Amino acid sequence: MGRLERPLAPDAGPVTAFARELRRLRTAAGSPGYRDMATRAMFSASVLSDAAAGYRLPTLQVALAFAEACGGDRATWERRWHEAARADGDDAGARPAVKAVQQHQENELRAADVRAVLPPPSQLPMEAHPLVGRRELLQRARALTAPSYGEQRPAAPLVISGQVGVGKTAFALRLAHELAVNLPDGQLYANLDPAADGRKDAAGIAGGFLEALGIPTDRIPNDPGQRIGLYRSLLNRRRLLVVLDGVQHERQIRELLIAAPESRIIITSRSRLLGLDGIGRIRLPALDRDESMELLAQLLGSDRVGTEPRACLRLADACGDLPLALNLAGRRIAARPEWMLQDSVSELLGDGPGDPGGRAGQRAPGRFLARLQIGDDALSNRLDSAYRLLTPWARLMLRQFAGSDNPPSVDNVVYESADALAMLVERSAQPVEDLLERLLDAGLLDHSDLPGQYGLTPMARAYALTQPDPTEEDPASATAPAGARGQAHVRQPG
Repeated sequence: MGRLERPLAPDAGPVTAFARELRRLRTAAGSPGYRDMATRAMFSASVLSDAAAGYRLPTLQVALAFAEACGGDRATWERRWHEAARADGDDAGARPAVKAVQQHQENELRAADVRAVLPPPSQLPMEAHPLVGRRELLQRARALTAPSYGEQRPAAPLVISGQVGVGKTAFALRLAHELAVNLPDGQLYANLDPAADGRKDAAGIAGGFLEALGIPTDRIPNDPGQRIGLYRSLLNRRRLLVVLDGVQHERQIRELLIAAPESRIIITSRSRLLGLDGIGRIRLPALDRDESMELLAQLLGSDRVGTEPRACLRLADACGDLPLALNLAGRRIAARPEWMLQDSVSELLGDGPGDPGGRAGQRAPGRFLARLQIGDDALSNRLDSAYRLLTPWARLMLRQFAGSDNPPSVDNVVYESADALAMLVERSAQPVEDLLERLLDAGLLDHSDLPGQYGLTPMARAYALTQPDPTEEDPASATAPAGARGQAHVRQPG
């Protein structure tokens, strides 16, 4: 039972009459305490108490929240509020400018009240290491996520794409932690990668976010459309940060996107998600060689890297300057500080005795890749998840690309044009280019600086060469994990 309330003012004006109706509703609901009502209404107890005090007419949203917390009908109470507002000469509907200001103030009040009742969600994962490089791209990302106040245009969602292992999540988290400072209503994070049990649709994601925002389970709509609508409404009213990590395709998140006035949405995906309109995009390339050396110095120590720079250059070359490959290799080497760096690199790369300078092309293609594993994190697992989604024709195209006679460039990447690859598979250029674009959106290729040319990193190339020839693949194994197939049918380039 709630405490006894102060008597209402003696006048019989519309404000007093409305407050009396609110009190009667609360009494009919069993006189719940205002603190109990606050958890359902998402306004603080003091705001709800003031609504029924009779000193002034509460805002429409406060009145509706009060009524719904006591089991009242929303449409009925919205009509009663407008009647009271007209009688009191305070109907904001007749004054659009004032209504807009009141709506903004109400949103601020509601967000503050929610923070007082429930702690804001703080779901962002930690940053394992400071981000290396990417300074210009970070500056661009900050600009894309900044609102355009002069044009009164809210910031659009931002998609960060790139190939497997290029550091999309690390980049997104660095940006997210910066933005979170000015978004006090909380941070929401969802890992949508199937390898992380992230097979969720938009309604499932919205439901999880609503629970994190403190919405009681019985107030989360069962209808998917209404649930997503409630999530978008909250995003529009509050200052929230949302990170959707590892998105597989556009329909997984399309309904969750909104250009909210003060909230921000960051998306990572191997795909460019070209089916999404009205969003910002950044594509991450591999690191340059100086940035790779900086990352290794962070993992191994600057003194160790400075003493044996040639060994680190060989390692960066073998990794194709891919951040995940460098990270896994660096952590594996750091676990054995008693070894000479040159010996550690040679052992990891699979160079034979007396061959500390062996080139990647002289090694078994999957040997180094298989060693890039620390605990439950392995580059091959990421490549597996991308390969499983490919059609047989796309797999054949990837293998033909990997077996190309073109020598690697100075950055150890194999480049090939769509026309040249079309000749290899004896097909016309247009369908081949479509397949290459699919491989790019799977995170296994990247564009070069030349039009119509694509690049295959040493890690993706090594992986492709350990997979069975798609033309000889058993149909029953087509749905098996690619890593399992590769272990059973390892084929050397011929």
